[in-house]
Amino acid sequence: MPMTSIGDFGGGRENLYCVHCCHPDGSLKTYEEVLDGMINFMMTSRSMDRAASGKAAREYLSVMPAWCNR
Repeated sequence: MPMTSIGDFGGGRENLYCVHCCHPDGSLKTYEEVLDGMINFMMTSRSMDRAASGKAAREYLSVMPAWCNR
């Protein structure tokens, strides 16, 4: 996600990772937490089934700095 304002950064401060990949204290969530959240987001916002959402979420996360080595 593009991080242009302070609220976009994990923990509400400048951080390497976005608010969706971090807990409120700025610590990184687990891959499984982020993946599950992204799958649920895609299922509701894009009307995708769980299998398609899972595939798309894994592809997206594979290029994100925190998850590219998974």
